[in-house]
Amino acid sequence: MNSLRTDVLVHVTATDRPRDKALEILRRVEGGVFADALLEQVRQAFDGRDSSFIVELVYGTLRNRSWLDWVLNVLSVQSLEKTDVWTRNILRLGAYQLLFLDRVPASAAVNTAVNLAKVYGKKHGYVNGLLRNLDRRRNTITYPETENPAKRFSVLYSHPEWLVKRWLRRFGIKSTETLLRNNNLPAPLVIRTNILRSTRAQLCQALASQGVATKVTHYSPVGLEIVTSPGIRSLMAYEQGWFIVQDEAAQLIGLMLDPKPGEAVLDACAAPGGKATHLAELMHNQGTVIALDNNPERIARIVENSTRLGITIIDAIQGDATNYHEGTFDRILIDAPCSGLGVLRRHPDGRWNKRERLIKDRAVEQQRILENCARLLKPGGALVYATCTTEPEENEEIVNLMLDAAGTGCRLDDPRPFLPASAASFVSDKGFLRTYPQEPGMDGFFGARLVRDNGP
Repeated sequence: MNSLRTDVLVHVTATDRPRDKALEILRRVEGGVFADALLEQVRQAFDGRDSSFIVELVYGTLRNRSWLDWVLNVLSVQSLEKTDVWTRNILRLGAYQLLFLDRVPASAAVNTAVNLAKVYGKKHGYVNGLLRNLDRRRNTITYPETENPAKRFSVLYSHPEWLVKRWLRRFGIKSTETLLRNNNLPAPLVIRTNILRSTRAQLCQALASQGVATKVTHYSPVGLEIVTSPGIRSLMAYEQGWFIVQDEAAQLIGLMLDPKPGEAVLDACAAPGGKATHLAELMHNQGTVIALDNNPERIARIVENSTRLGITIIDAIQGDATNYHEGTFDRILIDAPCSGLGVLRRHPDGRWNKRERLIKDRAVEQQRILENCARLLKPGGALVYATCTTEPEENEEIVNLMLDAAGTGCRLDDPRPFLPASAASFVSDKGFLRTYPQEPGMDGFFGARLVRDNGP
């Protein structure tokens, strides 16, 4: 369906509209669409309470989809896969509320699901019977009985089995289970202080005066975690550009590059501008940051964020990082397009929309970007290659391929002198930075710092 079904909302009471929109998003996600943009669009029509409820319903259902399907299949006379996409997602939505949301009465979860089924799917009797059966038997549900840890974890923690197998091979049973469990927790909302306009202490005080509870991040010197808030975009500190939303792990990547005022810097895959603006702030808004991206719509996001933060040295340019060749640079950041498997707690729909093949496809593109951008680095300059994925084919293997190639003139550099002392433990003996959702509880990022020799 290309647009929201406003024509049928007469069948659903006003209090059901958040569930109606959550259902529409879940249906489209199953068709291959990512949830973020849909949520951003839909939430604008709701107040803060209903907006938060929609996010809870969508992300909660996606984070637990395999487990919900397993439970429903145990109780159903037919497999969920044999019913239509609307009915399937109505059942998931209802089951999520019954099993995970104590504040939602069981009667409300069932009745609203039945009302939705009368409009979408037309199987309200089936939905009513199955969800009421689930409500009666919810305390008797047992874990899947299988000795295969990949299959068991895939169901219990709702991750694709191919990915669970990969992580079991690399991390072992205990660490994999911890990673899967943490991926199912809501990701913290972390912001980065705009040091051009405020200090972290000043921002913390300003936010407190606006009803926001925060706590300082342990690893980033300018980060704050939002504990409670009336809504980010409603805050005066947001409107005045005192901060930008950015996970703590991503903040470490900018510090690794260590750009200086007056330098020429390239952010090769820049949208939506979080890291480009960080680099400009570290440069005290002096010099030049070329923010490159191949999507014109995403270029607009870079401009929007730069303008709000009061940054004037960013030049947002549409271009392809695999063949861009305009000038040379003192510093280059490559936040490479990747499989995104390190941020599944933040984007749970990625579990269901991504396939293992994507890792190889991304690796080909990443290698081309790194090889091209390394040629643009001035003698003595520094380059940081980063991803938000856990997979070695997209991380150290890409860096090692480039370093092994003849004539690159680059070598791996130790990033620890440029990081806070508390983050030094994230750097391996080989000089690669890695963070994971299970430990230290940040997004899963990889980073490598390279430097070009000064030459003869």
